[in-house]
Amino acid sequence: MLSLNPGCFPWRSVAGAVLAAACATTALAQSERTIRVGAVSALTAQIGFPESSRAAARYFDAVNAAGGVNGRRIEYVSLDEGPNPQTAASAARKLAADPEVVALVGGSGLLDCAVNAATYAAAGLMSLQGASVAPECFAASHIVPMNNGPYLGLENAVAFAVEHLKHRQVCLTVLDLPGMATGYRRSLDRLKAPLKSALADVSFIRLDADFAAAIRAHLARGCGAVVFTGHEPTVLRWLDEAQKQGMGNIDWIFLTTAYTDRVANAIRSPQARVHAMAEFEPWQSASLAMLDWKRVMRESGLPLSALSQGGYVSAQVFVRVARQIQGPITRATFAQALRDLPATDLSFLGMPFQVGQAQAHAPNRSSLPVTWRNGLWKIASPVWIQAPPLTSDKP
Repeated sequence: MLSLNPGCFPWRSVAGAVLAAACATTALAQSERTIRVGAVSALTAQIGFPESSRAAARYFDAVNAAGGVNGRRIEYVSLDEGPNPQTAASAARKLAADPEVVALVGGSGLLDCAVNAATYAAAGLMSLQGASVAPECFAASHIVPMNNGPYLGLENAVAFAVEHLKHRQVCLTVLDLPGMATGYRRSLDRLKAPLKSALADVSFIRLDADFAAAIRAHLARGCGAVVFTGHEPTVLRWLDEAQKQGMGNIDWIFLTTAYTDRVANAIRSPQARVHAMAEFEPWQSASLAMLDWKRVMRESGLPLSALSQGGYVSAQVFVRVARQIQGPITRATFAQALRDLPATDLSFLGMPFQVGQAQAHAPNRSSLPVTWRNGLWKIASPVWIQAPPLTSDKP
């Protein structure tokens, strides 16, 4: 339905009819204008996350093909955060300076949150991130992570080891990537007994560390479970070293970045006990939403991964909120509609989604463990594990 200016009614003359036609034409032109959405992501860095924004782009393509948002097409502008804070800041400033950009959707990177959170807040620009990594992502007023992130994922992994697998000797190796140690230490501080008391050893290692030595130390200590927080390339290195040494009678637990076909295919021992913490609905699910996501990803040549799920879900949330806005879709109206959205069940999340009026956000704190069996990932438990809320993210 066209929304016409009240001054266009009523018309009782030829001139009035012409004016009404002009108003209708203006309203139609407004409805046909694109809705510009941006993203800042690690597209080309050594540690990159391009799948998230690409999945968001594919979802927007599907929405546009079906008529867009209330007749308006979505224009998606995805920028690379680049190799350093200066390039990340430049990308954010470019989007923030464009008044037509109403929100950021599907972004993911190591630099964006730490460098640009203040820029987004000053511009009133909400960022629905597909994959948040830096601690600052979970402490910002205008950044809404769709994923658990590595910190809540770590908490849920330890809970899985202790409460579900019943281990009392859990060893943890944290991959110490730039800017992430603070977030991990905060998560470790948040652990309560008996989770904290079950941690027999906690070590932080750098990307260039000797993984073989770290694994030997875990085997020598007699850990019942080993949690490793690395991203997919380092998980593959870790698994390779563990298999060379013999994986022993140990449960090897990884975060959501290990939940990929590449990792499943890299496990050679039929007796290996390997688990990953899925932060979205596992793609073995036969739900209609999951089948649709897999179809879109495969048609687009994108991998089935938590990163592509996060980008897809962030785009879904944007479209759902935008369609509820009566009147112009602007930064202000989108931000208000997002904050006013009541707790909403989303097909991919293990808990209701809500942003509310909080000044920091972690709306997805749930993980569902999956276990490797005979070359495939299988759901390990039907019960989602949910980390406690952050003190500052309560609506």
